[in-house]
Amino acid sequence: MESETPPAEPAEAGGAVAGAGAGAAATAGVPAEEVEALRDERDRLRERVETLEGETERLGSERDRLERERDEAASTAEGLEDELEELRATVDRLEAELETAETELAAAQEYIPEGDHEISPEEAMQGTSLFVRYEREGGPTLEDAHNGDAGRDAVNGNVRLERHTEFEDEGALVDGEPFDEWLRDTIEYGFVNWLTGTFVHDIRETRNQTALGKLFDAIPEIDRIEFRGSVDLGEVAENEEGAGSESAAFDVVLRDRMGQPLIVTDLNDSREPATEPMLESLIRNATPVGEASERLSAAFYVTSSYYEPGALETAEEATGGGILSRGKNKSFVRLSRKDGYHLALVETRDGEFHVTVPEL
Repeated sequence: MESETPPAEPAEAGGAVAGAGAGAAATAGVPAEEVEALRDERDRLRERVETLEGETERLGSERDRLERERDEAASTAEGLEDELEELRATVDRLEAELETAETELAAAQEYIPEGDHEISPEEAMQGTSLFVRYEREGGPTLEDAHNGDAGRDAVNGNVRLERHTEFEDEGALVDGEPFDEWLRDTIEYGFVNWLTGTFVHDIRETRNQTALGKLFDAIPEIDRIEFRGSVDLGEVAENEEGAGSESAAFDVVLRDRMGQPLIVTDLNDSREPATEPMLESLIRNATPVGEASERLSAAFYVTSSYYEPGALETAEEATGGGILSRGKNKSFVRLSRKDGYHLALVETRDGEFHVTVPEL
């Protein structure tokens, strides 16, 4: 016969009741003040936990911000390092260029002209005159060349153009060049040098001594050359009505020992061609000089370019050129039955001078 197991639920219920009774008994054994203190401590700890959690959250945010700043600073530092490398490369390049420039400057300084005062080109030209002189007295002269008694090389070896200035030319610089070098490169000086050193011989060698007789005879008499000069018509034409102290200005005036004008010249030192008004101005100024003084032998126009057709036609009309031209004198502006002056048109390039009118 099997034995029956007693029901479990009643036993468990009895245990729970017993435990509750034990807890109540234990709580009942703790003073109320102590319980209250424990509760306060609990609440304080809870508040502390909340405070620490908030601080932890704040510090986490601060940590995240600092990490972002760190990353940004690292990126900036990387960019600065790249920029620094670029700047170092630039410094190296500039130092190399500076070294090259210093080397070039040192080389250039060997050729820099020494001078202590600058003069403008116009001031230098206006204040300069030339004189035809000779290295050896008794040596070959322009008169000898005129007479056929001395050849080109012999005369040119003895002729010199001596300069006189109205300013202190020692140490003077013009356009960055020493005055003497600058002067020798001017079209004005080149023209005078060509006239006295080449043209006088060309006339003889081309057998134009008669056709250009008045000019040919005047060249040996040249004594002084005045740049930016003027001829006072009052001095040479005192009897001319209304002449007074009027003057005619020219780029170059070549005079004899007495100061009388032998040759007057205008220049066009530009790339633009010489025009009809330029020739008209020369003739308009030279004609009263020729009318006042029979010493005037020629009027020259010199251009570093070329002559427009109108300029050539003006010269032809002034000299009576063309198929109806008469007389033994070439390119001659006739002022009276027996007197006048030659009109010559010259082109210059690369220091060489070529006569355009008249044909030699």
